[in-house]
This record gives sequence, C-alpha cells and structure tokens, in this order.
Amino acid sequence: MNKGKYNIWEDYYGKKLLLVAMILSLLTHGVIMYYTLPGTYDAFVHMFFADHYARFWFEPWDYRWYTGFLTVSYPPLVHQLIGLLSKAFPLKVAFAIFANGIMLILIVGVYRFSKIFFDKMTAGIAAILTVVLSSIVETLHVYGQMPTLTGLAFLLNALPFLYQYIVKRSPVYLVMAMSFLAVTISSHHVTAIFGMVFFIAPTLFMAAADGPSKGDTKKRIGLFLLSVVKSAWDRKKELILFGTIMIVMAVGLIFPYWYWSKTDPITQVSIPHGSRDNFFEKTSSGLIFYIIPLMLVFALLPAISYNITRQKRYIGWAVSFYLCLLLGSGGTTPIPKMMLGENAFNILTLDRFGFWASIMAIPFMAKFIYSFLAGPVRDFWVENFGSKVHFIITGVSGFTYFIFIIFIFHLGSFRPLQPKEVDIDPIINFLNRDEHMRWRFLTLGFGDQMAWLSSNSLAATVDGNYHSARRLPELTTRPVERLENAKFNGEAGLASLNDFLTKAEKYSLKYVFSNDRYYDPLLYYSGWDRTIRLENGIMVWEKGNISTIKPVTPKEIHPVLKITWGTFPVMSLIVAIGLTIFYLKKYKDKDYFSSVPETSHYYPIAAVYGSSLLPAIIFSGLLLYQIKELLFLDEQKDPETTVLNFYNHLDFQRFETAFGFYKPTPTYTLDQYLLEKSVNDGGLLPSYAKLDSISTVNLNLESDKAAVQVNTYWRTSMGILAETDTLNLEKIKKSWYIIPESVVPEIPPYQMRSYTFTLYKKQGKRVISSFPTVKDDLIKKAFAGYQKANLIQNEDQLYITGQFLNADDIPINVALKAEVEADSGKIYTYYPEKEFQYNLWPKASTYFQINFTASDSLTLSKIKSIKLYADTDVSQNGYIHGGTIGVKQESVADNKAMLQVNMYNELSTDINIPGVLLAEEDKDGVIRKVQLTTHRRAVRSGLHIDFDAEFEKVENVTTVVSKVPIQLFVNGSGRKMIKSEKKAGIHALPHCFISQEIYLQ
Repeated sequence: MNKGKYNIWEDYYGKKLLLVAMILSLLTHGVIMYYTLPGTYDAFVHMFFADHYARFWFEPWDYRWYTGFLTVSYPPLVHQLIGLLSKAFPLKVAFAIFANGIMLILIVGVYRFSKIFFDKMTAGIAAILTVVLSSIVETLHVYGQMPTLTGLAFLLNALPFLYQYIVKRSPVYLVMAMSFLAVTISSHHVTAIFGMVFFIAPTLFMAAADGPSKGDTKKRIGLFLLSVVKSAWDRKKELILFGTIMIVMAVGLIFPYWYWSKTDPITQVSIPHGSRDNFFEKTSSGLIFYIIPLMLVFALLPAISYNITRQKRYIGWAVSFYLCLLLGSGGTTPIPKMMLGENAFNILTLDRFGFWASIMAIPFMAKFIYSFLAGPVRDFWVENFGSKVHFIITGVSGFTYFIFIIFIFHLGSFRPLQPKEVDIDPIINFLNRDEHMRWRFLTLGFGDQMAWLSSNSLAATVDGNYHSARRLPELTTRPVERLENAKFNGEAGLASLNDFLTKAEKYSLKYVFSNDRYYDPLLYYSGWDRTIRLENGIMVWEKGNISTIKPVTPKEIHPVLKITWGTFPVMSLIVAIGLTIFYLKKYKDKDYFSSVPETSHYYPIAAVYGSSLLPAIIFSGLLLYQIKELLFLDEQKDPETTVLNFYNHLDFQRFETAFGFYKPTPTYTLDQYLLEKSVNDGGLLPSYAKLDSISTVNLNLESDKAAVQVNTYWRTSMGILAETDTLNLEKIKKSWYIIPESVVPEIPPYQMRSYTFTLYKKQGKRVISSFPTVKDDLIKKAFAGYQKANLIQNEDQLYITGQFLNADDIPINVALKAEVEADSGKIYTYYPEKEFQYNLWPKASTYFQINFTASDSLTLSKIKSIKLYADTDVSQNGYIHGGTIGVKQESVADNKAMLQVNMYNELSTDINIPGVLLAEEDKDGVIRKVQLTTHRRAVRSGLHIDFDAEFEKVENVTTVVSKVPIQLFVNGSGRKMIKSEKKAGIHALPHCFISQEIYLQ
C-alpha cells in the first residue's frame, strides 16, 4: 500500500490524531463528567472509599458500613488518589478530575496498543474512536467504574512494552511493562487477573509469532503453531522471568487483599445481576449490558472478523475476542456458566467481558474506518457508486452514531437509573446534633446516594454498598443488593429489611431516613415513629428504647501490612511515572515498532458492504425507531394494549396521561377524574404499591366494544396483593377508550368535623450546653406490665404470646424482646414483628406475639428458660391507632373464622390503611395466636368501612407449654403478672396507619 496516498495528515501520522483525541476527551467527558456523576451506579461508592483514605490513610477498618469492614477488600490505588485530590478539591470535583486524567491515559494506552497491530495513522484513529466508543462512554458515565478503567488504561500501556520485551529481549522494556502492570494490579484485581488471560497471553503469543522470520506466518497452521512454540522455548528465560515477577507483584503489592480473601472468604447468597440474565427472555438486560456497549462492534463485525483472522499472529486475539463476546452474553446460553463454573458465574458481572471485547476490537475497527475514509474501501465506493453515495453513507453513519452517543450520555434522563438528587446537608445537620451519631441509621429510597451521604459523615449505617465486604447474616443469607432498595429485590429484599427494622436493638439502629413512602406501612407496623420532616423532604423515622452503638473490635491486621497497603500502591504509580519520563528521555527507540508486520487495507466485498452499510442501517434504524416511539406510538391500538398502557401510567402516577385513556365526554373532565380519585382512592393498594405483574383476559370483544378482565399483582412493603378488575372499552375512530365507571361517593354527614385528642411533648430540661445534662434530662419511667405471657407450640413452631398494659397516664412506646436460654448455655434473642402495638395510649393494652426463628433449630427440649424484657419510654408519636371498630364473627369452618370488621373513622384525618390486631383467647385466659389484618382501601374522615378478616383458630392444634419458666422484666426490673379478666373468643384492637403527620404539627 502507498501510505502517502492515503494519509489524512502528511507528517507525524497518528500523533496529531492522538492530540485531537485527548482534546476531544477533555471537551466532552471533561465537561459532562461532573453532571453525569450523580446518576452513575458506582461513582459514589468509590468516593466513599476515597473519603476513607482521606480520613484514615493507614487504618483499613471502616466502621461506617455493615457495623464495620476492612477496606483491604478492594485494591486501594484509585481510592487513595481520589482521596489525595480531595485534600485540594471537593470530593466530587476530585473524582471528576481523576476520571478525566484516566481517560487521557486510556487514550494513550489505546494508541500504543493499536501500534502493535497497525501503523501510527490507524492508531491515531483508534485513539479518537476511544473517546466516543459506546462501551467506554457507558462504563464512565452510566456505571462510574473508575477502577476498571484505571486498570485497563495502564494494562494497555503495558502491552506494547511487554511485546517489545519478548521480541527484542531488552530488559528496559520489561521494566517499563512491569511498572505499568504494577499500577494495574494496585487499581483493579479483576482486570489484572483476567488481563493475564485475555490481554497478556495473546500479546505473548503474537510476540512469539513475530520473533522468528516473518515468513513463518505464511506456513500452514500446524507448522505455524510449532514455530511459535519453538520461538517461545527460545525465549523461555524471558517468559519465566516475566511470569515470576508478575506473580510476585500480584501477591506482594496487594497482599493484604489476598490475606483477607483467605482468612475471611465470601460466603453469601449470590446477588442477581442483569448481565447474567438470558437476554432473549429479559431484553432490557440485554440492551443495557450487551447491545448498547457493543453496538458499534456488531455493526463493524464483518471487518473485525476479517482483520482479526486474516493473519496467524492474531490467533490469540481472535480467540480472546470471541471468547469475551461469548462470556459477555451472560445466561443467554449455558456456555458461560459451564466455562466459568457456577460459583464464578454467580459472583462476576459478565458485562465486563463484553467491555473487554470492545477494547480488543478498537484497532480493527479503526483499521476499517481508516480504509473507509481514506483508503481502498473509500475508493471502491467512489469508483462504483460515486462520491455522493460515499458521502451520504459517511454522513448518515456519523450523524446517527453521534446521536446514539448523546443518548448514552443522557441515558439517566430517558430511563432514570437513580432517584432524584437528595440534598444531604439537612441529614448531616440532623446527625451532627443531639449526639444522633451515637446510633446507627438506615436510608431508604436514596439509591447510590446513600454512599455519598456516608462519604460526608462519620455516622454509621447498617447498610452499605460494597457487597463483598458485608458479613451480617441478615444480608448474606438472601440475594439482596442493599437494604436501601429492598423493594427492587422482591420478597427477599423486604424480608431482610424487615429483619433489621424489627431487630433494631441488635444493631443499635435508631433512625431511618426515608425518601420513598412505599416503605411507610412496613416502618409503622414494625414499631417506628415519624419524628421530623427535614427541609429536603426526607422523613426521619425513629425507634424508641434503642441503646447506643456498642464498641466493635476491629479485625486486626499486622501494622506492617497497614503500612504496605498505604505505601506500595501509590509508590507503584510514582515509579511508573518516573520510569516513563526517564524512558522517553533516554531509551525511546525511534524504530519502536519495526518488528510489527505491515498490513494492507484490502477487504473482501462482503466485508466492505457489510461494515460500510451496517452502521448506517443499525444506527439510523435505532434513531427512526426512537422517533416512532416518541411521536407515532399508538398506545390505544387494541383493548389489551390500551389496558396495559393505562395501568403503566397509573403505576408511575402519571394521572393526566392515564386520564387520556378514558372516553372523552363533556361531563367527565380531568378535574372530575382527579377529584373522584382523591375521594375514592387511597390505602395500601393505591398509595403504597408497585405493579409487579399484569395479565388480561378478553371477556367480550366486538368490532367497537370490548370487556377486559385485568388481573394484577401489586408488590407492597406488607406483601403481595392480588386484584381483579373488569374494564369496558369502546372504539372511537381508530383508538380504544375506557368507559369510566359511575361513581357514587359516600359523603360524610357534616361539612365540618372536629376531633379532640391530647398531644404530648417530651420536652425535658436540658440546658444550653455541649455536655449532656443527664440528671436534669431524666424522665420517670412509666408504670407498665404484663397481663398475659405464655409459650405456645404449634407443631414444630414455637412462639410467645401475651398482653401488655400501659397502666400510666402518659403514652409510652415499648421495646419487647425474648431471650431464650438453651441447655447448651447459648442465648437466642427474638423480637415481635407486626403483631404488636409498639405505642400505647394511657391505660391502653396490646396483644403481642414473638415468633422463634425456624433457622435456629431451637426445639422445645433444648429450651432451659425464657426471659421476657420490656423497655418503655415516654412517647409523643404514634399512639393513635385508628377509629372505633366492631367485629362480628360470621362463620367458622375447619377452624377458619370469617370476621366482619366495621370501622368508623371519627378522626379529623383519613385512615390510610385500616387494620385490626386480632387475638384468640381460650377459656383459661391464654392468648393462643395474634394476627394483624389490614384492608387495602382507605377510610375517609367521618365515614364507615366494612371489610372481611379471615382468622385461622389454633386452640385445637396448639399446646400451652408451662414447664419452661418465663421471667418477666420491665425496664430492667423483675415483674409479676398483672391480673386480668379471662374472656374466651377472638378479640380485636384497631391498628391503623395514618399518613398525615398530625403528631408533627
């Protein structure tokens, strides 16, 4: 090929293109990074680690997450460097500065990496392609995975030196290669480990292939492989030396990490990840983890495949490329799990393999783009179809790909990946005052911003955002990513959250910052009270009678290991920088890549047509599809589509859009619809539920009329609710509309309503001082006690039931727990869940039930004694439990009682979730079972509501265990049972959730 004929610039070849790429990176990523950062998945996590090193450089123990964990569980270099930058800049700015620096190093790395395949011009184009490659844009601006990019950047810079070391056997190249690989190891262990397989091994193979005379590559495959083996044998000393140093560095630089992995291995249930899904079954996962990052690779796959297989020296890269594409396909085929093994398959996020495949493809994509813009491929199009056709193909491909990249930059705007940004300053102020940091907190509905909150505070939380470091059994025994987003993890997520909310005393968990009302019912029925709504709209929930954080003994690491952890990684970077400067000044060879064979720009006709037209077809097709979705999507083309879209808008509370699905009539306006909705809707289902699944059945389908049965399953924090509705539809012109049902609302008899109740304020006598005035701040404990307490056995299930009385004239909140001593001396602690009223009005009583955990395998024969502890405190919230109730038993069949509950709301506010606490009492006064039953619809002020409650009676199938003594304690003092009357039957207490913050006014 005549290079001069096809040069874009005549001199310096790719160096100017490299400079252009670096400038483009600063103008795009440099400007946008700071603004996309809050919406990424992992950026705040890495900022938290950076904040740790900024505060405690040589102390690897961080107590702020999971009751404490070791930061040696993640290679430190990236976090240490961001932590150093945060000393001069705000943490977010420091992260953005570091990210832009790494992008520049990555661009240089791709440029150098590409030169072991092709000429400098192609390498320059590869550098520019790096700036706009969808996989890199997604990794940076959607995932925020800085360690991955950092490790890759230095790995790519190391490969050319490693190649030259094997080919030329010069020690200077080995030193340079190892200096960059040291930084890779210190930045990201996964990139270092798999980089040995997918990047370093093909580099060594290619170097061995280029070692003999280049004519050997023309031999048949068998003879060629034999010559490569011979070449590798001739260089066995170099290979052994490299391998030895690599192993020593991999172990020595991050030895504390390997020590932690060995002494405290990860033993937890695998957390589901979209990259492991079957992409045919879950197309959304395939789109975000496979198609979007690899779309350009697939568009240019004919040219890539031809280039990467045309020369035998590329065999290693071809194997790596296709293997990474295969592994990146996740669970679409069983092959990745077979190759990786079930354990590794369930731990790794497989999208990283597709990402690596896209990096390997960069030089080969750049080669074709170069040929298409200024080479034989361009000549082919111009000679056969004219320059205008070539210009149109170029323009369409370039423009639509540019739009595609802008789409990725703003992916969070089209499909929100995180909740709206939360102002954390009011939360930090709350934690800093009144010694609130002496307890742990929990965030709900914050997304990854929970890590940003932790980065700006020394307060501790039971949650965290680094799965490998957690060791709390309530988290590790279930496939739960975080407590913060428990609702997205189904029943397992809510079960884990429920464990922490009910066992709050175990972890000194006192405060919950809620940014999602979805969790309000669970919080309330688990004994939490709303305390204050902060200026940023976050509701603070508090649980009474929680002891402060107990000292936790950190896991000790030898002081020498702490010093090495704080020095070796940073020293590796300093050494790499110093050696690079020294090399460029003293040792850089002008004929650096003389050993790289020249390649032609020739492509077969199939590759020319395929890789020239596919980008234009794919990206323009994607753009046209999006335009069609936005402008021409018919959401009402048939009854089923109309119903599905209607419920989708309701689920996301787009009520004005949902109203557009109703048949337009002059008498049924948007105002009327919203008014009827506000009057009739409300409750657990309409207000605190998310649509889990929906199915439809056509009951009657005519040309212009239809009746559709809609079966929906709604996920709430209290469990799954099923609903069945029937909608009538009518076709008007070409669209189907829902016929609104006639509503006859129940109207309260009075226009004005009043309800008098006493509000209490726990004021104390604390003086204005930074020191706690304990003596003046004490409030006398309320007089309370047990009316009933018994151990019940129902087949293999054991639980404690009883009744607790507030005998004082002030409201109280109660923390109840049972300590069960086994014959082995081990103490098991259990707490009530929802079957208990945690706040009691003066003179009020409540039933309770404390279930023993089945996983403890605690049988009756193993129980030695039981101690029942109740701690009380003066309450100012949560003691109003609803309206007046009446319960009528309608029928009993097979021990199943059907109760009709009538509730009258005499309050001046709506009861959002009507509920009753039911208890079965036998003739001896023993409570056999306690059950909470809630209704899915709200009851307005001044109105009645009737609903059914099914209660399974257990008196005939349970046994009262009297041989195990139960000792009773209230506020640390032993108590005797308070006498109470015996009244057999099913009793009920109102236990309702009221969303209006009447206590906070």
